Amino acid sequence: MSEPLHPLLQRQLRRVGLGSPDAPAAAPWQALLDLVSSAYGALDQQRYLLEDSQELASAEMADLYAALQDERDRLESRVRERTQALQLSEARLASLVSMSSDWIWEQDAELRFTYISDGARNATGIEAATLIGRKRVAIDDFDAPPERVARHVAQLEARQPFRDFIYGIRGPEGRQCYIRVSGEPLFGADGTFLGYRGVGSDETQATLAAHHLQQLASFDSLTGMPNRNMFIAELDLALARARRNGGTFALCFMDLDRFKTINDSLGHAAGDVLLTTVGARLRDLLRESDLVARLGGDEFVALLEGPSDAPALSAVARKMLAAVSEPVVLDGRKLWITGSCGIACYPADGGDAETLLKNADAAMYQAKAEGKDTFRFYTAELAAQTAHLFALEADLRHAVERAELVLHYQPKIDLATGRLRGVEALVRWQHPTRGLLAPGEFIGLAEESGLIVPIGGWVMQAACCQVRAWMDAGLAAPRCAVNLSARQFGSESLLDDVRRSLQQSGLPADALEIEITESVLMSDPDRANLTLQELHALGVHISIDDFGTGYSSLAYLKRLPAHTVKLDRSFVSGLPADRDDAAITQAVIALSHSLEMQVVAEGVETDAQLDFLRRLGCDQAQGYLIGRPMPAGQLAQRLQSRRELLSQAA
Repeated sequence: MSEPLHPLLQRQLRRVGLGSPDAPAAAPWQALLDLVSSAYGALDQQRYLLEDSQELASAEMADLYAALQDERDRLESRVRERTQALQLSEARLASLVSMSSDWIWEQDAELRFTYISDGARNATGIEAATLIGRKRVAIDDFDAPPERVARHVAQLEARQPFRDFIYGIRGPEGRQCYIRVSGEPLFGADGTFLGYRGVGSDETQATLAAHHLQQLASFDSLTGMPNRNMFIAELDLALARARRNGGTFALCFMDLDRFKTINDSLGHAAGDVLLTTVGARLRDLLRESDLVARLGGDEFVALLEGPSDAPALSAVARKMLAAVSEPVVLDGRKLWITGSCGIACYPADGGDAETLLKNADAAMYQAKAEGKDTFRFYTAELAAQTAHLFALEADLRHAVERAELVLHYQPKIDLATGRLRGVEALVRWQHPTRGLLAPGEFIGLAEESGLIVPIGGWVMQAACCQVRAWMDAGLAAPRCAVNLSARQFGSESLLDDVRRSLQQSGLPADALEIEITESVLMSDPDRANLTLQELHALGVHISIDDFGTGYSSLAYLKRLPAHTVKLDRSFVSGLPADRDDAAITQAVIALSHSLEMQVVAEGVETDAQLDFLRRLGCDQAQGYLIGRPMPAGQLAQRLQSRRELLSQAA
């Protein structure tokens, strides 16, 4: 029995009136129907399979779409995050650029600024808008060395990158600024030059610091003058020019006289004012082509290029000395100082910087040795003298420790009685090879080298010990006078040194007399008076030496706690014939007596002088007529003879 027909086929047969699909058909017809029904079944099966496939594909597509949607959402989220981060970074960069002393700039193909960030204004105070459309080298007050500008312009014209070009520009209110710029050229896709882009930074502090260091390296910080380093460099250049051109030049080496005395007595501030004033005077005096420098301390040197004939150089040296000797007003008080100058010429006196300076220095020392406030030219004979002085100074440095110094004592007598009233201790140097040297041969050297301080300390100690020894021997020891140098008098340890000498020797204070020159006192009268008051309080006697040779008036005496005035030998030598000397001597004696001070006349060498001084009422005298400086043993014999005479008379 055949299978039932496909429902769809049955509906179609009824629609066309082919009878009931349930009625059996003839065999051939039935076979056809079965075949068609089977085909319909196969189609149904394929349709079912297709629908299943479509459902499966739709589900996969939905899953894929969902996955793609998720990925898109994730990517969009990342893009938003990255965009926000970039915007934040750009904002931070813009903020930093606006606040920084560094800035960004751009130029067009004509090298005109098209953009400058706010950092330029922060650094320079100049509004960027005022610079737009202008070239760098065309900015007002553009300042850079010409050779550096030329190299920079050549780089720009060659469209090359550049690094660290520094130039100056004046900002608001005249403030000097220094700028460092670096740049890269910009080119289009076709190679067309579009301009430059770069960065700038504030270089003001670094540049000013470098200038300051250069200033310190080349110029004296006190006077603003070229220092030794710069002078030597300029001297080397002058030597090179002179060798190349066959030219000549001269060095004028100047050292101030008594500067150490003034510096020690008035203080370093006063010394600085003095040095500054002298330096300014020398700069104003010399030509613009001349170079004057401060080598250090109180040493100045001038480089004078051009003909080195003696008359012209002598005239310049006199002008320099005259300028230095003009009084300097300090705290309302006039201060005088002089200088000594030495001259050396190229090529006659040296072919290199060291030799020329050494020889000019030697000539200066010769001028100082011959009285100061003068000048001398370098000579071959001078070289030998200089070598002698250097050797002598080297030996003098060891004289105290080698016990080579000795004291001689010059008597002072009472003019009314003729009796010995005192002695003055005078140092001598028993040189191991040159014999006994008088003070004039080494005291000046000691003062210039600073050795006068230890030598003066030794003199005071030795004199106190010697007078104490005479006392212990039963001799009527006279009061002993000791000279103080300016350095000793200005020393902070002076009072302690005097106390120590008295204590260690056991000498009564009134047996010691301190002699101070008038010039030392007048360098700083107020301080000098205070020091004298302190010495007076110790009980020592005080004597004003060389009175009348300084700048003080006689009325100045009333301010001083002094016991004695020593009339300088320059006034005594003319007595009694010189009327001026006689008048001065009489005035000093009268005024001193009115102030209850005694007068000692120095340098008495004739009976006429002695008699005249006695008639004027002078109290004491010393000099070759009275007695030359003598060793301690010889003076002890004189004291012993006097004791014997007094005992015989009794």
